[in-house]
This record gives sequence, structure tokens and C-alpha cells, in this order.
Amino acid sequence: MKGFILVFLLIISSLLLGKDILTKTNPRTYQINVQTTVVHKGPGTSKTALFLAHLGSNQYQKCYRNKIDSLAKIIQLGSAGDSCIHYYLELGRKLQLGKRVILQNEFLIEIADISVNIDAIDTVYPYDYCDPNYEKYIGSNRPFINVEQKQLFNISELIWANSSGILDYVENCYLYVAKTFKYGLPLSGFKNLEFTLKNRMGDCGNLSSVFITLLRMKNIPARHLMGFRPDGTLHVWADFYMANYGWIPVDITYKQNYPDGNYFGNIEFENNGFIVQRGIGHEISALETPMRITGLQTYSYQVNYSKEHNANINIDRDVTCQIKRVDTK
Repeated sequence: MKGFILVFLLIISSLLLGKDILTKTNPRTYQINVQTTVVHKGPGTSKTALFLAHLGSNQYQKCYRNKIDSLAKIIQLGSAGDSCIHYYLELGRKLQLGKRVILQNEFLIEIADISVNIDAIDTVYPYDYCDPNYEKYIGSNRPFINVEQKQLFNISELIWANSSGILDYVENCYLYVAKTFKYGLPLSGFKNLEFTLKNRMGDCGNLSSVFITLLRMKNIPARHLMGFRPDGTLHVWADFYMANYGWIPVDITYKQNYPDGNYFGNIEFENNGFIVQRGIGHEISALETPMRITGLQTYSYQVNYSKEHNANINIDRDVTCQIKRVDTK
């Protein structure tokens, strides 16, 4: 009898673990070299806290090796397990580093195209409110995500009323944002949610913010995915969490640009890119005064100058990517 109960419990446990519905195809490995040049111009000295994007492993990509400049420290970025590269640079004519420093960082990353079998989600399990994937990615993160925004809340109610359940609601939100909003203002930075709603326009990050807010209004965990492509261009998309199934990627921008395509659980790497950050608006505590970084796809910095003025810091970033056939052991 005890043996039967044990087998029964094992079967139930295996069922509760859910299904592996995410498939990776066309895997390839990239050697990524990032050269960042920091130049102090003008008199006096400068002290710069510089933060660079750092590539690591996650559910969508695997980092086999990285080579970080000797001047750098790796520090945590957000709560998803991501990190960033931190430098503290003192520059000036009479200082050891002089007025110019070149920083070199290298990564070996395996990526793939992603496909999620949505039809395999035959049971929608309730969320575990203690699950970190749940509690970290619901609620507001102003000014980009605001679950109390009245105009959007009313829209969420209408979409919910015309949906058959959570998964149908998420897909309807994906279709709604893609059809209702225009793509525009590229590379203008993250706008607050109110700006995007008022203008019915936004770039990839801002359109993702609308989608994510709609999901969080119904307590469905969702977040931004931020990265850069092999050609150095930037992109932001999103994913949402289903209990016992995991994270499912969604690209609002590509659905907006190519209405006949299916970007609900389907991601082609060359369209999206390497992921450097999951979530938005992370606080960096490495400084005496904590610094909030909206999105670290490239670099962010904070600089203090000596009493002499008319000085500034120029930062230039060059990225080269090459597909490699390498031994990844």
C-alpha cells in the first residue's frame, strides 16, 4: 500500500511540474566583442561610474565564456539573475589612466530561434503567490507600468469580458496593442505610459509597456526583455509567465509591422537579439546614492567633475559579432 501511495505521489508531482512547451531551433554561437572608449575632454579631472551591458545565461540563451576587462566588477542588475559591468574611472591629464581609456569585453553566447507550443497549454494552473516569478512581475513600476491607469484599465476590462480565459486574454492584448498603436519615435528612449497612450505611438519598448501593463492589471506576470542584435541595433520585446509552463515571449512590434506574422510565442533571433536585461527600472546600489537605470542595453553612467568646469566625458561603443564554430565544453 505504501508503495502504491509513493508511486501515486510521484505521478501527481510530475504532472504538477507542467509541460516543456518551449522549443529552440537553429542554434548558433556568436563571439561578441564590445569595445568601449571613454574620453575626458577639457581641464580638471572626472570620476565616472560607468555601467555596461553584460551578457549572461537565461532561459533563452547560454553564455559559455566571457572575458571581462580587468578594471571591471560584475554587479547584480535587478532580481531575475541578470548583471552588469561596473567601472569606476578617474580620468585627467595627471592621473594614471590619463584622459582616455579603452575597455574590452568579450562573450561567447549560444542563441536559437524560439517557438512555444501554445496549443499544449491544455490546463491553466493557478499562480503560486509565493513564486518569485509571480511576485516580482506584477503591480506597477512607474512611470512605465501603471496598473491604476484608468483609461487602460477600462480597456483591460473590455478585453477581459471578451476573452475565454487568461491565455486568450493575453493574446487579445497582444493583438489589441499591435492594431491600435503605431510604431514611432525610435531610439527616443522609454517614455512614460501616459505619453504613449496619449499619442497612440511608441517604439518597441513603449509598445511593450502598454502590453505588460494590460497583463499586470489582471495579475498576470509580465516583463520587458531588452537586448541588442548582432548588428548592434537595439530592441525590446516582452514575455509573460504561465504557472507550470514558464515564460512565453511576445513581440508586439513585429506584429505591428507585419500583421500576418505570428509573434505570440515565436521569436526569430535575428529580429530580436541577445538579452541583457529582464525587467525595467532597476536600481543600482553600487554608488553612495543609488542610481535607477531604466534599460541597460548599451551603457549608462554618472560623472562628477573637479571644480574646474568646461570638461565633459565622451563615450563610444563598438560591437562586433561573428558566428563561431567552437568547442563549448
